[in-house]
Amino acid sequence: MVISSLVIETAPARTEDVARELYLREGVEVHEVNGYKIVVTIEAETVDASHAVASGFIGIEGVTGINLVYANFEDDPTLAKVGSR
Repeated sequence: MVISSLVIETAPARTEDVARELYLREGVEVHEVNGYKIVVTIEAETVDASHAVASGFIGIEGVTGINLVYANFEDDPTLAKVGSR
């Protein structure tokens, strides 16, 4: 399981609408809305799946920026482990 934390920046007039849209997305948890910023986590099976979810945020009306804060991908089954072949 890959877990990522992001801060989504929004147009101030659209923040609540963006938060509602994010809340409805599978694998996304909205933790806090602070001013025009929204703190979320994404849980996905792989780094690629997590990236696909986050990339989808770009299409939400009112999103002005997406900032990755933290990513834990040590359990991604698609990544080779050091020393494994």
